[in-house]
Amino acid sequence: MNDFKFHFSIADFNNIFPFYLLLDDKLIIQHFGKSLSKILPELHNGRSFSEVFFLKRPFVKLLHASDLEEITNQLVIFESFHDSSIRFKGQFEMHNGSFLFVGSPWFSSVEEVTEKGLTLRDFAIHDPLMDLLHILKNQEITNDELKDLLITINEQKINLKKDKEELNKLSLVASANKNGVVFLDLDGKIFWTNEAYCIQTGNTETEILGKTLLKIGKSENTNEAYLQKMLKAFNERETFDCEVLHKKKSNEIFWSRMKGQCVMDNEGNPSHYFVIIEDITQEKYFTDKLKESENRLTSLIINLQTGILLEDENRKIILVNQRFCDMFGIDAYPDMMKGIDCSNSAEESKSFFKSSDTFVDRINEILKRKKTVISETLELVDGRTFERTYTPIYSGETYKGHLWSYDDVTLKVKHKENLRIEKEKYSNIIDNMNIGLIEVDNNDVIQLVNLRFSEMSGYPIDYLIGKKGTEVFLDDVGKNKMNEKMIKRASGISGSYEITVKNKQGELRDWLISGGPNYNENGETIGSIGLHFDVTENKILEAQKEDLLRKLEIRNEYLNEFAQIVSHDLKSPLRSIHSLITWINEDNGTVFNETTQNYFSLILDKVEKMDFLINGLLAYSKIDDDLAEKDKLNIDDIVTNVISTIFIPDHIKVNIMGELPEIYANRFKTIQLFQNLITNAVNYNDKESGVIEINVKEYKNHYVFSIKDNGPGIPEEYQEKVFKIFQSLHNDEKSTGIGLSIVKKIIEKEKGKIWIESEVGKGATFFFTINK
Repeated sequence: MNDFKFHFSIADFNNIFPFYLLLDDKLIIQHFGKSLSKILPELHNGRSFSEVFFLKRPFVKLLHASDLEEITNQLVIFESFHDSSIRFKGQFEMHNGSFLFVGSPWFSSVEEVTEKGLTLRDFAIHDPLMDLLHILKNQEITNDELKDLLITINEQKINLKKDKEELNKLSLVASANKNGVVFLDLDGKIFWTNEAYCIQTGNTETEILGKTLLKIGKSENTNEAYLQKMLKAFNERETFDCEVLHKKKSNEIFWSRMKGQCVMDNEGNPSHYFVIIEDITQEKYFTDKLKESENRLTSLIINLQTGILLEDENRKIILVNQRFCDMFGIDAYPDMMKGIDCSNSAEESKSFFKSSDTFVDRINEILKRKKTVISETLELVDGRTFERTYTPIYSGETYKGHLWSYDDVTLKVKHKENLRIEKEKYSNIIDNMNIGLIEVDNNDVIQLVNLRFSEMSGYPIDYLIGKKGTEVFLDDVGKNKMNEKMIKRASGISGSYEITVKNKQGELRDWLISGGPNYNENGETIGSIGLHFDVTENKILEAQKEDLLRKLEIRNEYLNEFAQIVSHDLKSPLRSIHSLITWINEDNGTVFNETTQNYFSLILDKVEKMDFLINGLLAYSKIDDDLAEKDKLNIDDIVTNVISTIFIPDHIKVNIMGELPEIYANRFKTIQLFQNLITNAVNYNDKESGVIEINVKEYKNHYVFSIKDNGPGIPEEYQEKVFKIFQSLHNDEKSTGIGLSIVKKIIEKEKGKIWIESEVGKGATFFFTINK
């Protein structure tokens, strides 16, 4: 017996470990399993292991043979460089100086197996992976639903146990032919059957004998892979145990478990086969239901956003999800934690929590009482807040374990705290703001007022709470108006209005009220909130303002009339003086000496300047009247005409930089605007070669015009002064000090702006805007 050895061919080894991998001492691939080649067609002998795979657990950055020697006899996980969805788990063993990996791929669903072109025949019969791949779609579930689902599973287990007990009873009476039994010759033909198999299939003994099990039982729904497995075992004279769909004579189908055993003769040669056919339809139904429930539960728990830890009655882990691992920083895959003893986990994890001294005692208390604990708050040292729920699990009166669930409520807790702080802050603001606030219910009963409202009304806050606002402040007219507003508030309509109230001192005050409906958490209107402003003084001021505007309007009319009269009455004697001086000078020109002649010239200049001043005053006073009439104007044409009509010395050039736009404006005032600005630039240019540039930039709602000269410039402290009437920087006899003030008044009347940018000695640029 000590000389006994296993002898495997490559084919035999492939059947047992279809995903094996053999590496030499240089980690070069020497051979690999048949199923491995199906999912990694790029794999071939002679390639380095590190070219195709990399270790994920334990992680090794640069893999050497010495590394593999250290991790033999332990679980390893590695992944394909070519396809990250292909991972393997298993272990490496030393074999004749080489490294032999035996294991299986890591799939999370049956669909992945199909996508990789694999079938069940590509897996070893002992491989538990296929029992773990039936994961259903993700969905959410509450703790109560989890508890109900666990209870349902336990009940199904009880029912399944009862069913198995019944099935075991049936197997005990196999001698009484309760299960189908047939004998087959080595060609697979039935030469004996019992009555139970006839009953199972609905065939007579004559219809069964001489036929094969495939001929009698195969249907279009029978799994071909299982049949091939049976045929392979039969042809190799091996035992088999398969669950397949079996057809009846009526074409109905039932689930059968077929157990076959080759019978040897006295010389050890195969003689015939006997097969037991067990009807497991009912057992299969309950097994599938149980597996379906377990898979559903597993899938739900794994994908919950709640951290889940399921322990048995001995505190061994049954199930844990990824969320739990993430919450507690556990660097391990959830399925690798199954079976771990959690008896000391509270002591090991207490450092996570602020109440570390009482954390362990609380866990022990909960486990001792075995009573449900809902949403118990735990504060962590890193600032997070968890809610922990404990749910005991019973099967009848028997305690079977418990479920821990953890929710990260950090954001919710912080949100509540922020709301509390905001509520306190806004409560203080409401109490201290200079706006009267009042809150009433649907019956106009006052629920809340602030200090300002109390001061406005003259009533203490305690007196107003519980009173009807309309009864305290309003007469009948005011009540009717307020009732109309309250009906609108009940309909969800907000609005503002003025109303006259009577305060505690009996004074009539005008209040401006901005009110809106007040809602509860269910969205129902529970009253209204109003903001109150005492506008009594404002209304008095408004009336005074209107009276002042009327007076100003009358005075402006008087001023306009005065300007017309003054301009007429002053210009007439000025013309007479001018004529008289001219006549005297002409009649006595030879009599007067040179000094007298100069005096007469000065008198004439002063008369002309006075005439310019009067014309300027008249133009300034008439600006408001003329701006009303507007036309579509081509500024290019207007500027060109202005340049041609004013006197421009030969040493000064006026350039229009680009095309000027068309605008809507008063023609006369626009001409006056450009004429004054261009004339100003010409008159004060002190350079031998004077240059004046006229330009424009267009914006969305307006134009910005500029008139630039290279004259003496304007110091910054005088740039506002030049726009005031009768103000001039130069003692020029031709300057009246009115031209730029007229320009500014025209622009400001049209809601525009004017400003100056200048460098002394190098010139000045006048900018002004005209709206489109």
